[in-house]
Amino acid sequence: MQRYVDDCASRLWKPEARAIRRWLTHRRGIPADVLEVNHIGVDLGPRVQDRPAGMPRAMGAVLPVVVQDQAVYAQVRVPHPGPDRPKYLNPAATLAPNPRVTRIRPCVRHHAEVVVTEGTIDALSAAAAGYRAVGVLSAAYGDEAVAVALARLPEPLVLALDADDAGRTATARLSALLQAKDRNPIQIDLGSGDLNDAMRRSDDWSARLEAAIEGSIASGSAARATVER
Repeated sequence: MQRYVDDCASRLWKPEARAIRRWLTHRRGIPADVLEVNHIGVDLGPRVQDRPAGMPRAMGAVLPVVVQDQAVYAQVRVPHPGPDRPKYLNPAATLAPNPRVTRIRPCVRHHAEVVVTEGTIDALSAAAAGYRAVGVLSAAYGDEAVAVALARLPEPLVLALDADDAGRTATARLSALLQAKDRNPIQIDLGSGDLNDAMRRSDDWSARLEAAIEGSIASGSAARATVER
């Protein structure tokens, strides 16, 4: 897994990866330095990229889970999946067990809070605003195991999961589980879409996300604040 992630991270900056690199930086709006510091890569398909048995044979952005500088897992994000095809492809459990969460770091940390998102792309969006982030790899994983992992973090927690039924259900469940562990997370109401959508709509992303979080803190630890344009 480590060799695969390293190869893919190196390949992202080569000319042949221009299309997916532009999708990440222009379409999704993730700064290049945030991609680099989090070892985001590209798999250009089975004719180009060697991969360990159990990794999906598909072209896409490679989103690794790194623990203590070691890649333990990686998803492939297909930029333009066909109808009824998944956007995220996971490795076989025989290769790597699903860790359920991924930690993402900013190039420079400007804020004390940790933003909890649904997925790696949203976590990278929080990092673009100078926040450490934890991406929950599916809304279905908003359970006791994830709550335990989050409760171990000493920093204030900000829940910023997707503004759909699954995301709101996961937010309510995680909030209750965390409160039972004496952690009172801040909740950010995105209004619609996900955190990456909010970033791409914003005219000043760092300031908007900071204002939303500070407004929620001022209103109470479990208050909601909308990230507005």
